[in-house]
Amino acid sequence: MPSIFPSLLINGIDLKRGRLFETHDVDEARDMCGRVFSPHQLHITRPRQQLHASMDSLPFGAMSISRLTWGAAVDVDPQRLGNYYLLCIGLSGTASFEVGRERVQVTTNHAGLVSAAPRFRFSASSDFEQLVLRLERPAIDAAWLALSGRPASVPIDFAGSMALDAPAWSALGPLLHTVAAGLRGEFDGMALRHLNVCLEEQVCTTLLLLHPHNQVEKMDARGQPDSLLQRRAEEWMLERIDQPVTVTSAARACGVAVRTLQASFQRVRGMGPMQWLRRQRLDAVRTSLMTSRAPRQSIAQTAMQYGWTHLGEFSRAYRSAFGESARETLGKRH
Repeated sequence: MPSIFPSLLINGIDLKRGRLFETHDVDEARDMCGRVFSPHQLHITRPRQQLHASMDSLPFGAMSISRLTWGAAVDVDPQRLGNYYLLCIGLSGTASFEVGRERVQVTTNHAGLVSAAPRFRFSASSDFEQLVLRLERPAIDAAWLALSGRPASVPIDFAGSMALDAPAWSALGPLLHTVAAGLRGEFDGMALRHLNVCLEEQVCTTLLLLHPHNQVEKMDARGQPDSLLQRRAEEWMLERIDQPVTVTSAARACGVAVRTLQASFQRVRGMGPMQWLRRQRLDAVRTSLMTSRAPRQSIAQTAMQYGWTHLGEFSRAYRSAFGESARETLGKRH
């Protein structure tokens, strides 16, 4: 069984606030959808069926989530995406994707991952409805550079098929649920400032690490742990302790691949760089709570200021680190 059901991703999201079109007209559906994705050909494949197409699309940082259905059996031919990738998750019905030489059946148990470069087209059943995550090609390329230490010599080409019980989906699911929480309005502007930067990178990195692609054998594992590198990275992150920071941005600032930085931290600190930063941010929250002169300091606002976007997780981590709740810490100031 899938570890995370696709339909649960959109529970509580008012996707219709991003309604782009709802139409029976083939030309209108093709043209409006083509403005968001790529220009394409669209044909109804069963006689006497009438199109009832609709599309909702909501941005989340540089990514976007779209829900799309045609209400009729159709052939869709965009040829190539070019500058972006699509993770297509079936909500109902089925579709047959042709991605390069690979044929992929997209169902509620099987997602399709369409890369930027290969030839792409598909046929969909009349009840096919999909949730589509769009990732920009520069984000994939940047994540690859961070992981490997070198630009990709050819466009990253992922395997088109992703089972929803595969490791890649199991890792992507929680990230997508966080995106969904953001679209439901569960985070304020301060938290979104961190999430918008981090989530796209995490999704791209997860795909590159856990889903097959044409460059996987070229991952750079040659980086050697270096305490000087680790100290330089720590200084850089501490200077930005209340700003959005990712492991990729830290590695880039130090001029090394992500794996090199991670190896350095594991040797010197026994943990990854982001795990280390989370602890420093806990210390920063505690210091702020104990020293601020604000008469009614908000614990939630202070936590989010230092990158803690999930308050339940923050509360558990704080108590584990200091043996008391943040509220108890705040009470000691009086």
